[in-house]
Amino acid sequence: MMKKKTLPLVATAAVGLLALSGCVGTEAPAAKGDAAGGADSDATVLRLAYQYDETHPVGACGIPALNESLSGSGLQVEGYPAGQLGNEEESIQQVADGSLDLAIGGPSFLGLYEPKVAMLDAPYAFADVDQFESVLDGEVGQELWDSLRENGDLEVLGAWYYGTRHVTSNNPVNTYEDLKGQKLRAANAPMYLTMAEIMGGAATPMALDEVYLALQQGTIDAQENPIPTIASQKLYEVQSYINLTGHMIQGVMLLGNASSIEALSAEQQEALHRAGKDAQAAVRECVETQEADFLEEWTADGEVTVNEDVDVDSFRERASEIVPKNFPEFADFYEQLQEG
Repeated sequence: MMKKKTLPLVATAAVGLLALSGCVGTEAPAAKGDAAGGADSDATVLRLAYQYDETHPVGACGIPALNESLSGSGLQVEGYPAGQLGNEEESIQQVADGSLDLAIGGPSFLGLYEPKVAMLDAPYAFADVDQFESVLDGEVGQELWDSLRENGDLEVLGAWYYGTRHVTSNNPVNTYEDLKGQKLRAANAPMYLTMAEIMGGAATPMALDEVYLALQQGTIDAQENPIPTIASQKLYEVQSYINLTGHMIQGVMLLGNASSIEALSAEQQEALHRAGKDAQAAVRECVETQEADFLEEWTADGEVTVNEDVDVDSFRERASEIVPKNFPEFADFYEQLQEG
């Protein structure tokens, strides 16, 4: 078995100190489905935690793109999918305290470190993926990332398009009235509870890995996720409709510990930031391809009914009332995001 150094990022700049603690040259535990493949045996391995199955674009496209870009830098990435190293909140905290190298974290959980970031998950904040990417790669994004660095010692290495979220259900959902009285799974974060209110369902907080069984057993009636996640989690097997609500154009952030990254050589810091951006482009292409392919496949085979007859404007208007009411301190920022 190839020997790999699985050290925190700071190891590169502090080998002497780590040698005293017995950390140098330790063998990496195998990541399930995310081998770094063909990498330099002397490279420092950075552990990347994420919540999705390894077939999701984050694992299938993002990690290979990171390693391709990092080739020759002395760094490589090994992915730990499906919450192996903790749930999303735990993984982000581990990166913040320097005990984990990298993690994928969404805006609602990053809002614990900078509340304004959570507004990136606000329903109908962005008109399309181009606007989403332009905002987050521009001045607005940089301001948010600076706050995360200051408040949480978190370095954002890329804002990866996660997908456009849609509601799945056992009945067609055309307006919020169609979800009244139904239990809608939501991540346990304030913006997702607001999302459920906008969509008309009764918010039922639940971890992603529990959703399939809960739908199968009728514990919940509906859920919402991007198409690649619906596919990788096989949620189409236990729902009758995918309703194209398009209520969130969402990204997830590739996070590192800012202090640890600063301890790398200038060349490695540059390589890591470049890799994050290269992977951002690869993940977007992968997600958009999957979105188109799965919708085409589901429409053709009829395993789940693709409902395009959704009154999106009615949901958007409802969001424009409820989001500012629930988050009055960020009402102006929400409007700023919508305007791009």
